Amino acid sequence: MVASPSSANVGAALPPGFLDGFSSRSLPRNFLLSAPGQVLNQVIIVRSGRLRVYLASETRELSLSFLEPGDLFSTHGPTYVSSVEATELWVIDAREFARKLAEQPAVIPLLMRVLGRILKNSVSLLEDLAFRDVPARFARFLILQAEQRGVPTEGGTLLPLNLGTEDIACLLGTTRQSVSSLINQWQRDGLLTRHGRGKLMILDLPGLLARSLNSA
Repeated sequence: MVASPSSANVGAALPPGFLDGFSSRSLPRNFLLSAPGQVLNQVIIVRSGRLRVYLASETRELSLSFLEPGDLFSTHGPTYVSSVEATELWVIDAREFARKLAEQPAVIPLLMRVLGRILKNSVSLLEDLAFRDVPARFARFLILQAEQRGVPTEGGTLLPLNLGTEDIACLLGTTRQSVSSLINQWQRDGLLTRHGRGKLMILDLPGLLARSLNSA
């Protein structure tokens, strides 16, 4: 997951007039926006808040990505999309969006960035599920997050995840209890420590790297 523009500058990053024809929509927390097989085919731009893109069966969910301010996505596809928190969207019919892309192709790289990230996350998830145990998956996740959004400090690397253990578990294909147990164990081992709500302090990146190399 990568950092995205803030809601204040999302509109400024788009070509002039591109948002003409979009409508605004507000979603409460935990609202299911779209599901596989639905007829509605829209393109959304996240204005503020966060959405989760995931696959689901009767017994299991696997998160593919989190959409943050500035990200674009289509509601027509094989995934579920739901709000993680109160979220504001710009929404437009997919056919009208295609017309806008033809007229203003400068937006295409923004769309490809999000789709490319989701594809990368999906391939990484499949690789991890096939070849790595849960501790290795979690260690790899933390290392990647530290590279993308970690803040170096005197005591280590501050990691503002803004994700709960349930969210992380869905990204890793495991359970909330497993994630919590690993955090507690790695605190005792001196690898990391909790640093307020939704934040971790990574104390030993080489130690995490060693744990990321374990195979299933």
